[in-house]
Order: sequence, then structure tokens, then C-alpha cells
Amino acid sequence: MKGSADKIIFIFYGLFGAGLGLLIFMFALGGWSFVFTGHATKPWNGVVALIICCALGGGWGLVSYKFSEREFGSGGSSFFRDPATAILFSKRLMVIATCLAGLYFIWQLARGI
Repeated sequence: MKGSADKIIFIFYGLFGAGLGLLIFMFALGGWSFVFTGHATKPWNGVVALIICCALGGGWGLVSYKFSEREFGSGGSSFFRDPATAILFSKRLMVIATCLAGLYFIWQLARGI
């Protein structure tokens, strides 16, 4: 029974990642018009970009399942031997990545005004 449940969760992680890739394609790359109408307005929001985003998202979902027991940054460095330090480092990276994504969208908004 455990093997069957692991396969289902493995598939769920892949599909969830692919769904996130679809959301990134639709909103970050502006591919929502391609998804709903089938016509790409720019080269980066066509079928190739959709496949790339979904494949990357699904791949990252599968990687996150494979290494679900590891903390981010838990390599051979002595800096990450303490679990609290590794968690703090991963939270800082998430904040930086979120701020960069927000900065990109603010830049796009400012460019459109």
C-alpha cells in the first residue's frame, strides 16, 4: 500500500509543479491570451513557452518530492549544520526571490504607464 501512495504523491507533486508553471506562463509571461484564444501575441507566450514553463514546473515539483527530507542549503558547509540556520537561510532566499519577482512586476507596471 505504501508504494501505491508514494506513486500518487509523486504524480501529485509533478502535476502541482506543472500547474504552477502554467500560472507563471499565464501571468508572468502574459500567456493568458494564448491559453484562452490560441493566438500568441509575442514569441515568448506561445506553445513553446507553455511547454517549457510546464516542464520546468513539473520538474521542480518532482525534485522537491525527491528531496523532501532535506533542508534547503543543507550541503557540506558547516554554516548549514544547525537546522535553525538552514531554515533562516532558506527563508531569506524566499524573501529575496519574492522581492525580485515583485520588483519585476512593478517595473512592468511602470513601463506600461
